Amino acid sequence: MTKPNQKRRERFFVEEAAKLSGKVWILEEDREHPDFIVTEGQERFRLEVREIFIGAQDQAGSVIKREESGIHRQIEKLRREYESVTPTTLRVQIVGRLTTDNMPTIVPALVAEEFAAKPIGHHVVIDNGRGLRLHVTKSFRPEWFSINHRVGWVDRSPMPIIRDAIEKKSAELEGYRAAAGPDVRLLLVADRIQNSGKLVLEETAVLDTKGFQVVYVFPYPEPMMIFRAE
Repeated sequence: MTKPNQKRRERFFVEEAAKLSGKVWILEEDREHPDFIVTEGQERFRLEVREIFIGAQDQAGSVIKREESGIHRQIEKLRREYESVTPTTLRVQIVGRLTTDNMPTIVPALVAEEFAAKPIGHHVVIDNGRGLRLHVTKSFRPEWFSINHRVGWVDRSPMPIIRDAIEKKSAELEGYRAAAGPDVRLLLVADRIQNSGKLVLEETAVLDTKGFQVVYVFPYPEPMMIFRAE
């Protein structure tokens, strides 16, 4: 069963893929497998969504993505703690390691700045003297993240990762067709904002779609590349 947060994330990427590529996709239905029924003009197709990641993989999946998710949960906990003290929304960019020594210093340092009394756009840099620096701006919506997970190396030869993802999903293709019809397509998402998704695919690349009518490769936030069955 797909978790609600995962389904919302999948829907976000589908909507962004269409928008950034100048397409009008109407998502008729959220499903399990395939994930969505999509209408584009006179076409109606089924779309399966999968994220792909660079770097080491183990039985539990992407090592980098797992580390990012763990840090994200810690940062979200800090954000909720801060917002429980003051009803102020901030954009907080964290530079440095989130260690057991550093984490307890963050919320008190932010509270001491008294952002509630400051105008939107007010910006400060806080250095805790222990290898952690915060770039903080009062904003209309909260956005807290670790810079360390957004400035990594880029995989410029991602074809093995992409081919492997298509191969694995193609093993389920007959089940998708039986449940939803013959026009089944695959959207592979690489979230390039995060280190785990930093890949570049050459525009001249050729892909075997392995039975999918279309494979979309979406290096978010760039427009997706489209590969059709031959």
